Amino acid sequence: MQRKLQLFEGVSLLAAICVGSAIAVAPVWGQTPGSVTAPHGTMESLARHVVATHPEIEAQRQQIRITKARQQAAESGYLPTIAANGIVQKREIDVKGGGKGDASFVAGQASVEARVRFYDGDRTYNAVQAAKAEVESAQAVLEATTSDILLELLSSAADVQLDRKVRQFSEMQSEAIAEQLRSVGRRLEFGESTRTDENLAKARLASAQAGILAATEQLNVNGYRFRAVSGQSATAVPPLPTLANVPASLAAAQAIALENSPRLRAARFNVEAASKGVNLAAGALLPQVDAVGGYEYLTGGVANLFTGKLPDDRSALYGGIEVRVPIFQPRDFAEIRRSRAIRDQRLAQTGVGLRTINEEVSSSWTRWQSAKSTIQAAEQAVTAIEKAADGIRKESIEGNRTLSDVLDAQNELLAARITLERAIRNEFAARAGLLAAMGSLTVDAIRPGGMGINNGANSPGRSVLGALTAIVSPQAEAVQGDARPGVSALGARRPTPVAIARPQTPNAVADTRPPTSRLGR
Repeated sequence: MQRKLQLFEGVSLLAAICVGSAIAVAPVWGQTPGSVTAPHGTMESLARHVVATHPEIEAQRQQIRITKARQQAAESGYLPTIAANGIVQKREIDVKGGGKGDASFVAGQASVEARVRFYDGDRTYNAVQAAKAEVESAQAVLEATTSDILLELLSSAADVQLDRKVRQFSEMQSEAIAEQLRSVGRRLEFGESTRTDENLAKARLASAQAGILAATEQLNVNGYRFRAVSGQSATAVPPLPTLANVPASLAAAQAIALENSPRLRAARFNVEAASKGVNLAAGALLPQVDAVGGYEYLTGGVANLFTGKLPDDRSALYGGIEVRVPIFQPRDFAEIRRSRAIRDQRLAQTGVGLRTINEEVSSSWTRWQSAKSTIQAAEQAVTAIEKAADGIRKESIEGNRTLSDVLDAQNELLAARITLERAIRNEFAARAGLLAAMGSLTVDAIRPGGMGINNGANSPGRSVLGALTAIVSPQAEAVQGDARPGVSALGARRPTPVAIARPQTPNAVADTRPPTSRLGR
């Protein structure tokens, strides 16, 4: 029986370890030589590297270059324009009916013209202002993109740290239950346990191993997220940093968000650009005044169809004012209507952005406050369940608790510790989300100094799940000696009652009742 138990136990643990190892190394096998970078020791340096190299941020930088080029094109409307033209032609003049007007010659013409626009209905001014607003909007979108990337970096790193702790706790629980299973097998040999206890321990061991696999799966999923945003392997996640301080009240956070939120600023600049676009379209209905000056030169002469004479080469210098007054321009009216519709759309989008920012700030604030309260409650729960688990262990040694009670306490302790770790992770993520919603999550907000999720308060090394006092039954100790491994106190069952010999009296009636079942003990 002992060998079968050890065989089952060894195969189960080997399967869990093999599958977990295969999943754990999957990210490493999936990496290509150019897909990851050298690991960074601190989150601060990693954040600066991500901001400098992330392709999404780089794409937004190129968008800023595009808008600046548009601004330069709009500002060129203030500058004069100079154009040169040249023509060279071979001409043959044929006067019908004959005559001395027939001629064949090569004619050439060259001209240079300069034009300065004095008035264009403020179209150039409005085009420049609209382009400037677009540049500001693109820069605000760059800040928002950077904030989103940093938030994803911090969130994925926190998730990886959390999943590692969950897997460590699950592995410790699996080891403790495996020790319980061995203890049950030894007591079963001496009649101190039942097959029901053995099957219950096997079921709990299988469930614990399934929990290890689930935790490993989640760890690798979040590891891929971290690698996608950071460019480095999730096996070298830096410790979580210290973040910038947050406001003392929700109202203060909302006020800061209304002023500094990059997405809200981008929406406002888009409204300004659209308003200038309406003025730009309306300027097409106003007159235009240009100052024009130039020089022309003709060579080869020009045919005179009446006399047939070919004048000599000549040149001309000219200058003046050119006025253009639009009278009926249907296309310009349609462009004005389109520009107004765009402006109204941008105004509506600003209202949507305002509501979104308020909702994000309020939600992040609520999650942050809830996480802090959950941390306090979870710490108390962990402390209480640790004491309860220790008490149940001692009571099980005295025979006042069953194996099911011990295993239940074990599960409750694991759940309480996972709840605490998840609450600490949620507090960190909510604080980072609040800074991002306010527009304050920048590289400077990620400060030096590690701040792990656990902070060392409830590290797996302190878990009582796998570090319990070994209990050995006296009968097993007499047979096995000191060579046997210790028995975990979590699985200690009450000792089998010893039958007390009753004195036989002449009038005593023989007790013919069946022996008490072990299932009810």
